[in-house]
Amino acid sequence: MVDHTVLLAKLSQLSLPDRALNWIISFLIHRTQVVKCDNVISSSQSINASIVQSSGLGPMLYVVMAKDPKAVSPINRLFKYADDTTVLVPSYSDVGLEDEFKNVKQWAKDNKMVLNINKTKEIVFRRPNPRLSLHPSPLPHIEQVKVAKLLGLVLSERLHFDDHVFAVLKVCSQRMYLLKLLRAQGLPVTQLNTVFQALILNKIRYAIPAWSGFLTIHLVSQINGLLKRCFKYGYCLKIKTVEEVIESANYKLFRSLQNPQHCLHSLLPPTKPLSHDLRPKGHNNQFPNYSTELHKRSFIPHSLFQYY
Repeated sequence: MVDHTVLLAKLSQLSLPDRALNWIISFLIHRTQVVKCDNVISSSQSINASIVQSSGLGPMLYVVMAKDPKAVSPINRLFKYADDTTVLVPSYSDVGLEDEFKNVKQWAKDNKMVLNINKTKEIVFRRPNPRLSLHPSPLPHIEQVKVAKLLGLVLSERLHFDDHVFAVLKVCSQRMYLLKLLRAQGLPVTQLNTVFQALILNKIRYAIPAWSGFLTIHLVSQINGLLKRCFKYGYCLKIKTVEEVIESANYKLFRSLQNPQHCLHSLLPPTKPLSHDLRPKGHNNQFPNYSTELHKRSFIPHSLFQYY
C-alpha cells in the first residue's frame, strides 16, 4: 500500500529532472482494477495506492518510499529488505523493543502504510544455558515465537539451525521426485545434473555462510546422505559433500567482503599494523576477542582464523 501523494512528495526531494518526475507520475496514474470471481467481473475502480507490482520501476519506487524509518537508538538496528523490516534490540539497549515498535507504527501511520500485524513476530535470542537468560514480556498483540523465518532462513531462539536444515532437506526431498520424473522421461544425466545444481544444490547453498558454522555432526551427515542419494539415483555427475559446498561458499564470500565497497566490509575488525613477516597471509585484519562459542562459530570470526 503505497500512497501516490506521499511517494511523489519524497520523489520531489531527490532533485530528479522534471521530465523524469512527470514520467513517473504518468506511469502511476489512470490505472484501474477489476475483480473476477466465478466468471463474474466487477466494474473497474481507480487505483491510487500502488507501485505496480512486478514492474521494473516498482522496486525502486518502494525503496524511495521506505527509506525514511530509522531506529530510535543508535544501539539498536533496523534492517530493511524489500517490504520486510526487522528491528534488532540488544539486551543492553537504552531504548526497548516496545518503543522501537511504536516508532515503526507511527512512521507507517504518517506515511499512510499498513503494518501486517498477523505476519509480525517477535523472537528473543538467548544463550543456550537457560539460567543465563531472561524472558521479557511479549509485545502487545504480537506473537512471541521460538522459531522464525527471515528471508528464507529459519532462525531459532537458541541459534541452533536444526529447524532450518530439516526445512531444507524436506524441500530437497520433494524436488528429488521431480528429478525422478525427468529421469524416467529420458533426460540425460548431463541435463539432470544442471537441474540438480539449480534445485537441490542451490537450495542447500542458500545463505550457507550464515549457518554452516553451527552445524552438528548429525546435521552434516543428514545433508551428505541426501547428496549421496542424488548421485546414487543418477541425478548428478559426481558426489558432492556439504563440507565442499561450505568451503567454497565461505571462501568466496570472505574474499568478496575484503573489498571496501562490499556491504559487509564494515563488519570486519580493523587491520593490523604492517609487520616484517614475509610469509603470505590471507588477510591483515586483527583477530576478534570472543567470550562465547556461538561468537567463535559465526562466519566472520571463523573465517578470520581459517583464512589467515
